[in-house]
Amino acid sequence: MTLMLMLICSFSFLRAQSNEDKKQISAAVTDILKGFQTKNAALLNQYVSEKYEVGILFRSAGDLGFVLNEEVDFGRSLGYIQKAWAIRNQFPVQFGQAPEYDRKNKKWKKEGLSAELNSNIVNSYADQFPELYSVKDQEIFRINADPKNTVFVTLAENSQEKAPINGFRCILTKIGSQWYLTFIDVTEYDAE
Repeated sequence: MTLMLMLICSFSFLRAQSNEDKKQISAAVTDILKGFQTKNAALLNQYVSEKYEVGILFRSAGDLGFVLNEEVDFGRSLGYIQKAWAIRNQFPVQFGQAPEYDRKNKKWKKEGLSAELNSNIVNSYADQFPELYSVKDQEIFRINADPKNTVFVTLAENSQEKAPINGFRCILTKIGSQWYLTFIDVTEYDAE
């Protein structure tokens, strides 16, 4: 009986932890998207770690690239990407798998806002870099090595406006007890 009670309490603790994380993730996603929508860097930068900064994942001539910025600054480009987004963010956060992007037609197969928990996306990207770059040794990639601390956020919306990128993708990482914006993913858009 005591063992059963301990098991129930431990499972409820795990559920409570997960629910608290989901609340924090939802608040961070809302602020980050609002920051991009309104070009409010101060709102965004409260989610950027001073120690780890924010990485921009992009494609140039089909190859995966990456730059590290101290903060998000709308006065300069984010890596090789200039003004790129025209987002509306009219969807509630849904926890689940990220929607797919159709590169050929430059459209999302399904619209919505997803937060994919326990995502291995950063490790997948790290595996795409040539070995001579050794990105896996960089701190920003190492803190994302454990998928349990990584959330892949996708705002999939097919803009009616002429924008190079429809929607928005980023990666949140739990560092200590807080969720941080560690990567902005613009890999759907080839800079060249």
